[in-house]
Order: sequence, then structure tokens, then C-alpha cells
Amino acid sequence: MSSEAAPTTSIRRRLLLFLIGSLLLMITGAAVVTYRVAMQSANDAYDRSLLDPAFDIADNVRLDAAGAHVDLPQKALEALVYDQVDKVIFQVRSPENVIVDGVTDLPPPTDVLSEQHRFFDSQYRGEKIRIAALRTPAGFVVQVGETLHKRNRLVWDILVAELVPTLLIGLGAILLTWFGVARGLVPLELLRSELLDRAPNDLRPLAATAAPLEIAPVISAFNRLLDHLRDASAMQQRFLANAAHQLRTPLAGLQMHLELLLRRELPEDVRAELQRMHSATVRASRLAIQLLALAKAESAPDIGRDLEIVDLRVIGDAAARDWAPKAHAQQIDLGFSLERAVILGDPLLLPELFDNLIDNALRYTPAGGTITVHTGCDEGIPSLCIEDSGPGIPVEERSKVVERFHRVAGTPGDGSGLGLAIVKEVVDRHHGVLDIGARDVRGGTRVRVTFPKSGVTEERQH
Repeated sequence: MSSEAAPTTSIRRRLLLFLIGSLLLMITGAAVVTYRVAMQSANDAYDRSLLDPAFDIADNVRLDAAGAHVDLPQKALEALVYDQVDKVIFQVRSPENVIVDGVTDLPPPTDVLSEQHRFFDSQYRGEKIRIAALRTPAGFVVQVGETLHKRNRLVWDILVAELVPTLLIGLGAILLTWFGVARGLVPLELLRSELLDRAPNDLRPLAATAAPLEIAPVISAFNRLLDHLRDASAMQQRFLANAAHQLRTPLAGLQMHLELLLRRELPEDVRAELQRMHSATVRASRLAIQLLALAKAESAPDIGRDLEIVDLRVIGDAAARDWAPKAHAQQIDLGFSLERAVILGDPLLLPELFDNLIDNALRYTPAGGTITVHTGCDEGIPSLCIEDSGPGIPVEERSKVVERFHRVAGTPGDGSGLGLAIVKEVVDRHHGVLDIGARDVRGGTRVRVTFPKSGVTEERQH
């Protein structure tokens, strides 16, 4: 039964969308309100000035023998409807809806009662106008209209005066929101970085003191999960160590009995079978030893035991005595160039580092080859380097050989693929750097391990 993966969501994105969307909505609402207020203010201001000529014209409408007319000179009428910006027009209609004076193509207004006036928007010759209309006691209707240039200019002035500060405040609020959200999510980023920087076997609980209160329950639940994983890992390591330890004794006994049998006079076919059994037993013993070393390297650090001052030269000197006979038997020149290199390390794990590196070099270096072990300091940085004249490791395989049970295809030897995995665990435990490369242009392998500066003074070293 398969289920579709739920789409990922981002807290940052959701917060920014909500907060910035709310700000933009408020700014839009403020713009709408400001526009309506500006329009109302412009109409109130200019409607009063538009009504004055309408009253003046209405006061001068006469009905005599010559008929209805506006009793004002032409220049007076022109003065009443003169404007520097807008075009102003007027119209006078009789009670019978007959045009008395003014423009003829202005439609009559509706709903204008006697001695009342009203304002409305209309169009005149394709252009929007504002009209003030009133009805005299005699029933005459006077309309005075003007274009909207002054009004629109006033509306835009009000909009700019009101909205520019609003937009600036909104932009500042958006920037502050962006910064505030990013600042608020810093603890989550720090927590993410801490988790990404951890080694796979680092199951220490997360510190809840620096985390925000909102994610404290998540950290608490995650720490409980880490507790369960730590217990399961410890149980697995104990089982692996116990199993490897229990296997060492019977395998050692089996190896001893096979060696005793090989000293006797035996038929060639029986001797060949016993030699194959002896080789398999030796490999099984070595595998048990490596599993035990791996369990020890992967196990949680002993809280009751601090790191000690360790000189790599001393460990290298002990390794020289242990491995020289085997190198001599394989006709391999095993050399040591040991200088003082003091680190803070685990004296139980560092010998495993030397042993596995030397054992790995011996397994893949042919007879007549050379292996050189270096220890020393380069600009105060302690290091260990082992070079051999073996077949070397291809570039594409160098990141894979530190994985458990990984062997380069086609290489000779009977290794189990655990040696460099143990080396990687020990190096990681000491916060060192493991570098695998070629010895020189002719081939071979160079494994270099650098350790952090110990900060130990010469007096403490001695």
C-alpha cells in the first residue's frame, strides 16, 4: 500500500505570506479609503464654487413680453462660467423643458424639486463633467457643469500626500517583518546546523535551553527518541563486542590445534585441506578482532575517562616492534620515521588506528615493496602518515573504502573491508581529518591523519 508524500511546507514562507499579505491588504484598504475621502473632499470643495454661478444665473432669469431669457450681458455670462483650468458650460430650461439659454446638447436633470439643487456626474461631448442643477420657484431649471481637471488634480494631490507615507511605512513594515521572521527562526537554523554537523553515532541529547519555547516539546520528544536510539545502539555494541570476544577464544584454540596438526607428517591432500582451514581460521580470528575494535570505536565515549596526553611516536614505536616480524616474513621493507606528535586522545583506540593502517598496508603491498610510517608535527599540527608501494586506491573509490565491508573490486589480499572503517571511526572520535591519496606519480597509497592541536605545553609533555 503506497501513499503520496505530503508536500513540504515552510514556516518562514507561511509566516511571510500571512504577514506581508496582511500588510498589503491593509495598504490596499487604506488606498481605497483615501481615494474615496479624496473624491468626497474634492467634490465638496468644488461643488460649492460650481453652485454660485448657478444661483447667479437663476436670479437673473426673466419672463416678459419677449419671452423667457437670462437678463445678463454676454460678458457677464462669460465671466460667470470662466475658468482657467476647466471648461464650464451652462443651460437654462423653461418649465416646459424648452432650452432658454446656454448649450443645447446637455440632457435635462431629473429629481430636482422646486427651490432645491443637486449635484451629479454626467458626460458632455465624450468628457466627464460635474453638474450643479437647481430649480427656481418659477420652475426654470438651471444647470452649470464643468470638466474634472481641477478635481482630479486635487484627488491625486491628496492621494500622494496620504499614500506615500503609508507606502513607506508599509515597505518598512515588510522589511521589518522579513527581518523579524528571519531573526525569529535563527534558533531553528542553529538547531538544524547542529544536527547536520553531528556524526551519525553522536546521540547526545539536544540542549533545550537555547531553543524557543514553542519547539521545546519537539526537542523533548526528539531527546526521548535519542535516548531510545542510544540504548538500542549500546545494546547492539555490547552484543557485537561480546560475540566477537566469545569467538576469539574458540577460534584461537582451533588455530592452535590446526598448527599442531600441520607439524605432523600428513598426506599432501590432507595438509592442503588443513592449510585452507588454517587460513580461514586466521581470517575469522582477524575479523573477530576487527569487530571488537569497531565496537569499541563506535561505542559512546566513557564519561568517567577524560582524554589523555598521548605521544604518537610512542604508539608508533610499539607498533614497529609488533609488526616488524610479519613484514619481514612477507619480505616487505617496513620503515618508521617517528617524531614527537603529542595529542589529546584515547590511549586504547589510537593503537587500533596504527594496527589497522599497518595491517591494511601489509595486506595489499606485494613482496619486495616498502611501507613507511611517519609521525610528527607540521606547523604545530600533529599528524600520522603511512605510505606503501601497493596497487593504490582509485580516485573514485577513496570515499567508499572507509565504509564497512567495502573492498575495491579486483584488488588482491584477503581483507574483510573493516580496517579503514575502524580507522575512520577512531579519527572521527578524535575530531581528526582522514586523507587518502596516492603516494606519488608511480602509484601506491598514502593515508594521512591530522589531529587538532593539543595545546599541551612542553612541561606537560615531559
